[in-house]
Amino acid sequence: MEGLKGELVRITTADNLELHGLLYEPENKTDKALIHVHGLVGNFYENLYVEAIRNKAIDSGFAFLSFNNRGTGFVEDLIKRKKTKIEYVRIGGCLERFEDCIIDIKTAADFLGEKGYNNIILEGHSAGCQKIAFYRHRTKDKRVNGLILLAPVDDVGYVKRHFGKKYEKALKTAKNMAKKGKADSPVPKWMEFYPLFSARVFLSVSDPKSSSGRIFDYSGELKEIKNIECPVLAVFGSKDEYEYRPGEKLKILKKNIKDCDTALIKNASHGFAGFEAELAKVIGEWLKDKQDKKNKPGTGA
Repeated sequence: MEGLKGELVRITTADNLELHGLLYEPENKTDKALIHVHGLVGNFYENLYVEAIRNKAIDSGFAFLSFNNRGTGFVEDLIKRKKTKIEYVRIGGCLERFEDCIIDIKTAADFLGEKGYNNIILEGHSAGCQKIAFYRHRTKDKRVNGLILLAPVDDVGYVKRHFGKKYEKALKTAKNMAKKGKADSPVPKWMEFYPLFSARVFLSVSDPKSSSGRIFDYSGELKEIKNIECPVLAVFGSKDEYEYRPGEKLKILKKNIKDCDTALIKNASHGFAGFEAELAKVIGEWLKDKQDKKNKPGTGA
């Protein structure tokens, strides 16, 4: 988008970690903002669709913030500031605690709140979907008035398909490591999805009883997402390499979420590469539709 300027930002979490991101603000004053939450070992700028969605968000009158959460990269040394003292904390996607996503997302929402943005849409990609759904379910943050789920994969289902008959052995190995105080240690090579993949994160994506694993367990009860009361948009690519029959999963979401719109982008993969414009169009139209309904007389706006 010609002439659009972004601002590199640093936001500090409640536990003093410094997270980095990029903020774009529309010319006209607004209280609306879209926050993008990247997936496992991702970052705030890598996927090309981020730019396309940013443009649609700005066109729709939203500020747009994309930021690194503590799950960025495989293993990262994040800055921890205490007044004039600087320390480094080793986290990253292969070491993070899933539940800490609440700290990161709240930090981003508070940062925008200080700028006057208190009408927030959370957008997550891949494992970011679990994070934003978990955040909305657990906190009931009234500032969050919508969720956009981009490729909300059933991680446990994928892991089961990936390992086949070795799934139970892999799960047991990771659980035993955690019991022995080795949750932060790398799993054996035959189990790792990424270099230095820890037992903690392996359990997060493979154990159906974990906080993350049960959120999009499409064969389960979906308790967390059933309790989401704000509008939801769920989008899959028809050729998502991590999800089996994504179109059927969208139907399950629509059935279980009170206010849920869905879109299946034909031939798109998990990262929507080559289909960025189509994805952004779907999101832009959804943002406009929700705003039109909110501002319509007699809707309580």
